[in-house]
Amino acid sequence: MTNNIMAIYGEVPELVEKKSNELTNAFLNEDRDDFNFIKFNLYETNISTIIEEALTMPFISEKKVIVVKNSFIFTGEKVNKDLQPNNEQVIEFLEKYDGDNLVIFEIYSNKLDERKKLTKSLKKTSKLTKVEQMSEQEIKSWIQNQLHENFKDIKQDALNLFIELTGVNFNIVSQELDKLILFLGDRSTINKNDVSLIINRSLEQNVFLLTEYIQKNEKDKAIQLVKDLIVMKEEPIKLLALITSNYRLYYQCKILAQKGYSGQQIAKTINVHPYRVKLALNQVRYYELKELLNIIDNCAETDYKLKSSYMDKQLILELFILSL
Repeated sequence: MTNNIMAIYGEVPELVEKKSNELTNAFLNEDRDDFNFIKFNLYETNISTIIEEALTMPFISEKKVIVVKNSFIFTGEKVNKDLQPNNEQVIEFLEKYDGDNLVIFEIYSNKLDERKKLTKSLKKTSKLTKVEQMSEQEIKSWIQNQLHENFKDIKQDALNLFIELTGVNFNIVSQELDKLILFLGDRSTINKNDVSLIINRSLEQNVFLLTEYIQKNEKDKAIQLVKDLIVMKEEPIKLLALITSNYRLYYQCKILAQKGYSGQQIAKTINVHPYRVKLALNQVRYYELKELLNIIDNCAETDYKLKSSYMDKQLILELFILSL
């Protein structure tokens, strides 16, 4: 195995790129320029060109890094035949490469396609790093660090509300934080009112709020939230799918919690972010297993109605909520 071929994979491209940048900086130990750092996109560049660059000695600089974005060839992603590389050429490169240049494959997927000969060769010859989503505490620390870099700070209650509205999706958090920094201007401290005013509740967090309204029997608020989301161009079928996913999560968490599993153990067992499990566990204590199963059955019936009935889809979804 050569240490000069690395593959970084994970479902959040920004976190994969962040890790890739860290490895690049550590390897070069100097500022990047056109001689020591080259970035390719596998959607746009033939693999032969990338391999040729990897085999070419650095010019002027002592070291060189080649980053290959969108390395779909190691996943199950279906692409146009024109984009498909010569697999045997890639395997030969992976298994024979012993150069001094660092080659980094960035793979934007939560898992690799283990069935592929290409993937088996990558695992055998390269150093693999999986980048997990940030935990709630990690993303809060990241937010605080980003603010400190901009000479700003955030109060604890404001930070808690920020996460309550955005969830822990890195893309959403990053976008909303940029908005907040712009809004703040010359002021140095973000308060809870700033967050309430500027940050939008994410769709996932809205669906958690919707199921909370249902649990509290606040059907009027649930109906109004559905109307608001539809005004924002969210489709009733999509909303029902997210609601169903939440109730399935509640059911899984209820079963595992009754068996004595901790929140972290539940998250690992069902492959769900711990923050979502934390929110689910706050809800499942109000439900019996049979009740959750009945709701899931009701979701399935409503899904059929949405796809087959001539009734107004928004009305079908509202009647579903009223029936719970």
